[in-house]
Amino acid sequence: ATMKIIKNDGIQTLLSGLGPTTWGYLFEGAVKFGIYEVLKPAVRQLLIWLATVTSIASLNNKILGFTICGCMSGVAASFMLCPMEALRIRLVSEPDFAPEGWVHGFLRMLKYEGVGGLWKGMNAMMLKQVPYTITKNVSFDFITTTAYLAVKGWGYAITANMKLLIPLVSAFAASVLSTITSQPGDMLLSAVNAHEGDRTVWDFSRDIRETEGIKGYFRGMRARFVHVGLIVTVQLMIYDIVKRLVGIAATGST
Repeated sequence: ATMKIIKNDGIQTLLSGLGPTTWGYLFEGAVKFGIYEVLKPAVRQLLIWLATVTSIASLNNKILGFTICGCMSGVAASFMLCPMEALRIRLVSEPDFAPEGWVHGFLRMLKYEGVGGLWKGMNAMMLKQVPYTITKNVSFDFITTTAYLAVKGWGYAITANMKLLIPLVSAFAASVLSTITSQPGDMLLSAVNAHEGDRTVWDFSRDIRETEGIKGYFRGMRARFVHVGLIVTVQLMIYDIVKRLVGIAATGST
């Protein structure tokens, strides 16, 4: 498919939507990881308190805390990313939509579709971003923690190279898992933003089920493994490195 696109439309077509993708994920990542880290100690303390008050010991669970933080940060990230994703999808689905550049395309959407047009895919964005964020952040935390414990249990020292290898492998694994869990939401988001009109995300969801069945939600996943896999792996590596630079322990090492 990639070679066919290059042959018919040129290699520059693969870079369609690069501007909104770059800026969208820049702001989305800052909000997502910032809120996730800020919430972790507060949610942890809340769960400990609830476990004590209710005598439900299972509430005192790190994974549950990570999941709650991932859900809340995913909701916040959805608001940040939704306008840029709407623009990116429009640029890809309609190559002539913004001949003067993506900023012109953004202003054109704002003029003719209003603010609502930029956020009309919010429901679909939530269906994509919340499972994506939970899976990405929680699995990265869980896999790195498991890996560090395993290495220590085997009697190996945690060297500088080990602190690079463990997050890298964990980030790649998290990218695969988050791609799978967010694929249905991504399909719906693309459908909503590629079409003008008042059809809702549930209308498009019904169309997919009736014409293709469940497998229709996972169409195009191989391409997303490359796209999302690269973004998530790099994003999580930067996240882990920045945490260390500001004095926070490496993910999963404590």
